[in-house]
Amino acid sequence: MSLNTRIHAGIRGALAAGALAVLASVGATGCAATVTAEPATADVVFSYPVVRVESAPARVYERPHVHYRGRDAYLVNGRWYYPTDRGWVYFREEPSELRRYREAHADSREPRRYEAPREERRRRYYD
Repeated sequence: MSLNTRIHAGIRGALAAGALAVLASVGATGCAATVTAEPATADVVFSYPVVRVESAPARVYERPHVHYRGRDAYLVNGRWYYPTDRGWVYFREEPSELRRYREAHADSREPRRYEAPREERRRRYYD
């Protein structure tokens, strides 16, 4: 091998080693991530797929409900509605904890009817 060939091989090796060092340093900087109860994709809450809705169903607070992971979940027409920090959702797949509650309690219970307070009628007593 000639001297020029050895010099060129050494330069190529040094360049390759330098490129690897640059790539390794870029990869070593890493990324930071934050873990929350509700992922940024907003399609999943507590590992269950959800559908976002514009607002809660009418009279949602009168429906059967149970405390689920920090908030009340409401059973409306066979769906569990749940308030999140970004608005209301309903679960596409019923969480097992909510299913157990529904099977034990909510199916046999009628929704509470809310009636506006009636105006009191005063009786008049005559002598």
